[in-house]
Amino acid sequence: MAGIRHYLQPLNPADITAVVMLLIMSAILAIFNTAISFFYIFLPINVLLIYIILKLAYLHENSLNPSKLIMTLRYWYGVPLILLIFKEIYYIIFSLKPIDIDNFLIKIDYSVFGAHPTQWIYRFENPLITEFLQIVYVFYYPMIVIFGLQLYLKGRFEEFKYTMFVLFFSFFLSYLLYIIFPAIGPRFHLHNFHSISEELPGLFLTEPIRDFINFGESIPDDVPDPEFYVQRDAMPSLHVISAFLILYLAERFKMKSFYFYLPYFIFMLIATVYLRYHYVVDLIGGMLVCGFTILITNKIYGKTQS
Repeated sequence: MAGIRHYLQPLNPADITAVVMLLIMSAILAIFNTAISFFYIFLPINVLLIYIILKLAYLHENSLNPSKLIMTLRYWYGVPLILLIFKEIYYIIFSLKPIDIDNFLIKIDYSVFGAHPTQWIYRFENPLITEFLQIVYVFYYPMIVIFGLQLYLKGRFEEFKYTMFVLFFSFFLSYLLYIIFPAIGPRFHLHNFHSISEELPGLFLTEPIRDFINFGESIPDDVPDPEFYVQRDAMPSLHVISAFLILYLAERFKMKSFYFYLPYFIFMLIATVYLRYHYVVDLIGGMLVCGFTILITNKIYGKTQS
């Protein structure tokens, strides 16, 4: 037990969140091992990742002058970890085949607005608008790294660790919600996926960006039934979650980039619906995750601590 405590003591809240998520994923893989594809690959990878996190935390916190490599890995292991768990969730959902809840989400949207928001907003279709919003939507991916670099390069490491926890908690909570509320979005259920390029044409970057997003969501090229392959990641919207939490953190840390992220968040709300990736209820679900994340963060760190 003393040996275990020796490695657990250096863990910060973000590390603990990552380890707990990997343990949850490992438990799911172990329980449903006969049904989940590649469980025999993911399970040992999860164990190895837990060991790496523990080791990095120990080496970094117990060294008076940790190497640049150890320090870099300690602060940035979350980027590949988030991507790996995202893909692991895909194989779990794809293998277990839970029933999609899109029809339920569609009914909620319609009962609230008296119309389907992605169909209503189509009246504003314009190639310039499509191009701009597609760029807004895809900036979600580098946005997190760019925000982290703003803190890391200025040596604001405590705020960086705070950011790690906020993002880890919101991402991993959303991943687990994807298992409970699997949904693929209106571009499959309310629109013809194969007609999006004709109905929402852009200018120069729209198509390459769409191809990149489709690849990231495991949609093979030119398949007649992409809804069978796509990641079940519509509810809640992580694009909205990340955009809002980065905005929240920029304001909390008194960063000038707040004035960039404020309009960016507004444009992201529009982009998710205009581009047909999400129902409005997905955005509401995302904001609820944001509220819960901030509540838990304040409980752990205290309301006044940055």
